[in-house]
Amino acid sequence: MIVFVYGSLKRGKKLHHFLKNAKFLGEAITCEKYPMVLSKSGWYPYLIEKPGVGYRIKGEAYKITPKILKILDKIEEVPHYYYRKKICIEINGKKTIAWTYFVKKPPKFTKKDLINEF
Repeated sequence: MIVFVYGSLKRGKKLHHFLKNAKFLGEAITCEKYPMVLSKSGWYPYLIEKPGVGYRIKGEAYKITPKILKILDKIEEVPHYYYRKKICIEINGKKTIAWTYFVKKPPKFTKKDLINEF
């Protein structure tokens, strides 16, 4: 299975070590536009499930095991803070389906709050 990460799980970010046993598939981008905003602290982003709004989101794709997925669900506080859903992403120009995490209670945002990469 594949996971698309866009925030603190990316290479060089503070939670990336949770993906140390995953296979990096490459940089990726969402097929659809989604709104993404920074948390108030600025330490991590929120991806909001409103397809067609915002930007195509840049991130990374990893091949993971069910065990790694379970760990990611725990650190993303599924189902309380985030929820996991399959979306279309592109890796090296090829479309595929991957799990990603959307914030459960999206903050209010304006267009100027939107980002496409963290």
